[in-house]
Amino acid sequence: MDRKEFNQLVKAGKVQGAYLFDGPEENIKAAALAALRKAILPEGMEELNESLMDNPASDAVIAACETLPFLADKRLVVVREHPALAGRADADEKLLSYLAQVPDSCVLIFLARGKADARKKLYTTIKKHGAIVTFTPLTDAEVEQWIVRTFQSLGKGCSQHVASVLAFTVGSDTALLRTEIDKLAALAGDRDEILESDVQAVATRSVECTVFEMVDAVVAGQEGKAFALLRDMLTTGSDRLGILAMLLRQFRLMQHIKIMQYEKVPVPAIKQKLGVAPFAADRMLRQAAGYSGGQVKQAVDICLQTEYRVKSGQMNQEGSLEAAMLQIFALRRR
Repeated sequence: MDRKEFNQLVKAGKVQGAYLFDGPEENIKAAALAALRKAILPEGMEELNESLMDNPASDAVIAACETLPFLADKRLVVVREHPALAGRADADEKLLSYLAQVPDSCVLIFLARGKADARKKLYTTIKKHGAIVTFTPLTDAEVEQWIVRTFQSLGKGCSQHVASVLAFTVGSDTALLRTEIDKLAALAGDRDEILESDVQAVATRSVECTVFEMVDAVVAGQEGKAFALLRDMLTTGSDRLGILAMLLRQFRLMQHIKIMQYEKVPVPAIKQKLGVAPFAADRMLRQAAGYSGGQVKQAVDICLQTEYRVKSGQMNQEGSLEAAMLQIFALRRR
C-alpha cells in the first residue's frame, strides 16, 4: 500500500499487525510514524506503550509484542534497520512464524532506511501476513502542497508559486526542504508571508537548479557566470558527466519546445507537456527563444557526442564539459 492508504487506516483506527515502512522518503516515513504514535498511544502513556528496537533478537521483538498495553488499547513496537531487510542476514524462523500471530493489541513496525531487500524472507513474510507501506518521492504537486502546509504549521503563509520556486530551487527531498523551510521562517521573522525574494536570497540550490541557471547564463552569453556556476558545482563534488546529462536534458526540453512551436501547439499546452513547474516552463520558453531550432539541435548533438567520447575513452572526463560548453557558446556567436 502507499502512504495515503496507510494514513487512512490510521485515521480510521484500523491499524494492526505487522508493517514494513519501505522507500526513499525518510522524512515522510518519520511523519507517518509520528502520526501513528499520536493516534494509538494515549498522551502521557507513550513511553509505557512503545518499544524502539535497533537490530533486536527475535525473542526481544516477540516479548515486546506480547506485552499487554498499559491503560491503552495498543502497544507500538518499532524495529529499526533489521539486517534481514538490508540484505546483510536472514531472519530466523521464530520471527517469521510469529508475524502471522501478532496480537491485535500490538502494532509492529519494521522501519527500513531506503529500499528494503524484497528478495529476503522477512520482506515477503511481512507482505504476506501484514503490509508493505511504500514511501516514494512526492510528486511535484504533492511537494508544493507539503511546503505550504509545513509553512502554515510554523505560522507562515506561502503561495503556491513560492512553494513551486522553493521546490525547484532545493529539490523534492522533504528532509532538505524542511531545513530550508526552517531557515526561511527564521529569516521572515515577524513577517507573515514568505516571499520569492526570500527563497532567491538564502535557499540552498540543488545541482538541477544550478544547471538551469547555468543554461540561463549560456543563453544570455554570460560566459563568466556560466563557468563560475560550473566551478561551484564541481567544487561541491558534482560529477562532470552528471552535470552534462542534466545539460543535455535541458537542451532536449528546449528542442521539444521548438518542435511544438513549429507545430503551432498553444503555449499552455507546451507548458503542460514539458512536465515541469509553471514558472520553470516560462523560463524554459525564454531560454528556447534565444536559439534557433537548428542551434538547439546542435547543442543536443554536442552534449551527446561529448558523453559518447568520454564513455568510449576517446576523451578525458577532465575538461570535457568545459569544452562542450565552449562549443555551445560558439553557436550563439555564429
